[in-house]
Amino acid sequence: MKKGLALCMAAVLAMGCLLTGCGSSDTGAKSTTESAAASTEAVGTETFGTEAVGTETAGNGKTFTVGFDASFPPYGYQENGEYVGFDLDLAQEVCDRNGWEIVKTPIDWDAKNIELNGGSIDCIWNGFTINGREDDYTWTPAYINNTQVFAVNKNSGIKK
Repeated sequence: MKKGLALCMAAVLAMGCLLTGCGSSDTGAKSTTESAAASTEAVGTETFGTEAVGTETAGNGKTFTVGFDASFPPYGYQENGEYVGFDLDLAQEVCDRNGWEIVKTPIDWDAKNIELNGGSIDCIWNGFTINGREDDYTWTPAYINNTQVFAVNKNSGIKK
């Protein structure tokens, strides 16, 4: 039980470190849960260009194809032959709230633009910094508030 809680807390902390700069410049403090809920709602209603997110399926439902880095634990990775992780759990919640079927698609991170622009995925769902890319993508609000810090040994002599 303690190990699972520690892993969960480490995942939240690591995600915080990875998403520095993502989302809006709003400096109001929100809890991780509030941020995730707001982002889930934002993604659920987002449209890209003139077409709604997702692809029609034979059952008249929509699929939502999530492109992610499958070598990025604890956010996206393969375990027992299944793709799992924090980002994929959050993407699943977005799909559940919108009545979509999730399609988990591992991508080569260096080819993310080709995948997105070519339509093979509907979104990139990973730790991804917005700085310098503000106009290159449609962004959701950050779903984890975070900062990046340096940690040094207490006796290192480094004070700032």
